[in-house]
Amino acid sequence: MERTIIHCIMKRLHILSLFLLIFHSCFSQEKHETISIKEEYTPLKTYENDKAVKNDHKKGVFSHVYKINAGKDTIKYFNDTNAPIDQTIPITFILKKNKKDGHLSLLINEEGKNSDSMIIKFTDQHQTVTINQNDSYHLNPNYYSELKSSIYTKKNILDLTDLLDDNLGDYPYQLRYLNRISSYKKYKNQDFKIIKATVKTSRTQSDEQDTWNVIYKYDKSNILQSVAKTSTDGEISFEKKLLSKKNTEYKFKVHNNVESRYEDNDEITFDVNKNTYSRMQSHFQFGLVKEETSQLKTILFRKE
Repeated sequence: MERTIIHCIMKRLHILSLFLLIFHSCFSQEKHETISIKEEYTPLKTYENDKAVKNDHKKGVFSHVYKINAGKDTIKYFNDTNAPIDQTIPITFILKKNKKDGHLSLLINEEGKNSDSMIIKFTDQHQTVTINQNDSYHLNPNYYSELKSSIYTKKNILDLTDLLDDNLGDYPYQLRYLNRISSYKKYKNQDFKIIKATVKTSRTQSDEQDTWNVIYKYDKSNILQSVAKTSTDGEISFEKKLLSKKNTEYKFKVHNNVESRYEDNDEITFDVNKNTYSRMQSHFQFGLVKEETSQLKTILFRKE
């Protein structure tokens, strides 16, 4: 009797071990894409009260690694600038559908717990994508249909990043880390257009909210010419203007004013096919009357 029981237990353990081995083998064979990026930061000049002063920043190289699963609904981001990747805790982005209402949630996990999230809703009637019930992006039929398929159905985070690359609303700050690996879909295809948007943001020093109208302008070839985020009383907090386009390379002038505390006036250049990126940065702090200029550019972009 005892031998029979032991034999049954051993048989079950063998079956369990075999199952775990098969599961581990299947999981380990799941296709993943790894993108490694290195950026070079170069401080240029610093001014205080219009006088040149010593710049405290040093030239350096930043290193980033992204591990993207086959469905692109899960991305792990590692900043391995100061430590090996195996000693770096990643930020994990997961795009999933809510069972209750059918909307999407982008979950952001840090150190084993959810630190932030974002709700994404698609409305067929108005061809709009709504973020966090506050911000609405009205798209042309081709772009809406594409994003409904790629984001809502297939859970493609990179296309969501492309839609929100200007960071016009109160979105999780971690979302900016994904801009380095954006799909650039709306730049690659001139049939895709954001017609207009309405965005609400909260003020940092009060409980008030501001409502902004976002206008997108295109030329006759449907090339994006400008994006302007304007308040109801005419204040412009964000403006992006196309300076030049050569083949698949874009160059924009970007102005961003944050509650008149500071403003950025940058020139960004990126190639949507070659994965090159450069930003000439000018950061001005009103209270200190201080301006810092610098350059950030991609020196390595590798896919594995």
